[in-house]
Amino acid sequence: MRRWWLPLAVLTVVAVCCLGFSRFKDRADEQNLRAIGELTAVIDGDAAGEVLVEVERNGRESWWSVDDTGEARAVDIEAAPARPRTQDCAGRTCYRVAGDALRVEVSEDGGATYAIAWQIDNYVYQRLVRTYPDVGDPVRHLSSRSVVVHATDGGHVVFVANGRDGLLFRDERGTWHRLGVPASGEGCCYYEPPVRIASDPQPVDLTWPAVVVVSVAILGSAGIALAVSRPRRYRSLLAVAPLAAVAGYGTYLAGHMPTVGMFPGFLYGVPLIVITLAVGVGLAVWFVRNAARATRTTDRRHDLTAGR
Repeated sequence: MRRWWLPLAVLTVVAVCCLGFSRFKDRADEQNLRAIGELTAVIDGDAAGEVLVEVERNGRESWWSVDDTGEARAVDIEAAPARPRTQDCAGRTCYRVAGDALRVEVSEDGGATYAIAWQIDNYVYQRLVRTYPDVGDPVRHLSSRSVVVHATDGGHVVFVANGRDGLLFRDERGTWHRLGVPASGEGCCYYEPPVRIASDPQPVDLTWPAVVVVSVAILGSAGIALAVSRPRRYRSLLAVAPLAAVAGYGTYLAGHMPTVGMFPGFLYGVPLIVITLAVGVGLAVWFVRNAARATRTTDRRHDLTAGR
């Protein structure tokens, strides 16, 4: 039984590390959401093709300039040069915001009649209310509050201040983008992304293929080590199977690392996956070889005892 205590101890340490990593990830997700500011207003800028957005974060206000492509940069102004509008037009195409919900309406007849152009409602809206920490009154802090419409050579673009959900942007092709809240870091300006919903464009997620690769690599390396070992202790695979499962879970967590500031999660997740793969394969081979070595030692002792 003593031959198993070290592999089991190693496996326990790996499992505890994965559990701690999971809790770290949960805390990082919550802290990232708490750090997101509230986009309280969007107004026309001084230059053509520019809007100014106001962000409130930790009781302090900052202003950002956003161009008609959605690129943001920080600006230094003390007060809003104009009042936010709840309705704006480009020609006979007008947009207005609900003011008490995440909803934007459009009119093609100069504002005579309106239809819904974009909205988040029902259970999806309630999920956002539950997910954003310290929302307060959702009618005030999680609603479409002001709008700016710019005519462009290719049609028009729309900017909407959506409170805690950040800046909503409609491009010239008519596609709506939840950009998030502008912030600055080492590379200056980026957007803190909003909580993802099902209707958002989903990024390519290679997490599950990575989980399969890591798990199969660990089991395969153990199988190869077992094939070349003498004697073959098939029971050693009992230690490798849970190791592969724990490593797969760790890979899953690493594949969903939260964004930290301006750095996306994959910058942290990919190295963790590589480390998990290397350590897992090394441990799997060690488990099998250690079991074979222990068996050879036991057999020699039996032979010596029998020869007395």
